[in-house]
Amino acid sequence: MKTKNFELTFAKIYPNFTKELLKISDEFTSVEIKICMFLKMNYSSDFIKENLKISNSTFLNSRSSIRKKLSLERNQKLINTIIKI
Repeated sequence: MKTKNFELTFAKIYPNFTKELLKISDEFTSVEIKICMFLKMNYSSDFIKENLKISNSTFLNSRSSIRKKLSLERNQKLINTIIKI
């Protein structure tokens, strides 16, 4: 899957997602935003890592950073929060 095609398709389906995400925190990196987009579309971690060409450690660090920027508690699931945005 080409990332640009994915981003265009995603923007058509969820036109306000990125804007709403950046309202929560304007410090998201482009990789973190893409991870959130893939999570919103319910793609697996392996699929996301493969398509973004990132290592497992980069993926886990990005998820941790996303959680912090979303002010999530340990008991809150990232995917549930992303789906609500």
